[in-house]
Amino acid sequence: MSTTTILDYWEPGDEPTMVLRYFYFDAEAQLAALSLRQAGIPSFITSSNAQTMLPTGQGWIGLHIRERDFEHAVSVLKEAEMWEGSEITAEGQNWRWVLWALAILLVLFFARFFLASS
Repeated sequence: MSTTTILDYWEPGDEPTMVLRYFYFDAEAQLAALSLRQAGIPSFITSSNAQTMLPTGQGWIGLHIRERDFEHAVSVLKEAEMWEGSEITAEGQNWRWVLWALAILLVLFFARFFLASS
């Protein structure tokens, strides 16, 4: 592993991994990964390049850890004030945008209907 990176690597088949949290900004994800590294928890970040190139605010930057480190990782992020237990995940946020889009389409439809009948 390079000494210039804060991300860790382990073979994919070694242990099951999970997404600990999704981030909107790469800097936040890197800071959380650094906090985990200082606590001895290996992690890696995915989708930071895509979010940097297309900053849509979807929270696609995933911080991945080993499943067995979940409890300890949550406590580390809570200490660093980087954990929100009720945060909206990327999947939940996508549904919110779908609902907003449907609401806007309904408003436009009814506005056109009422303006055309006048």
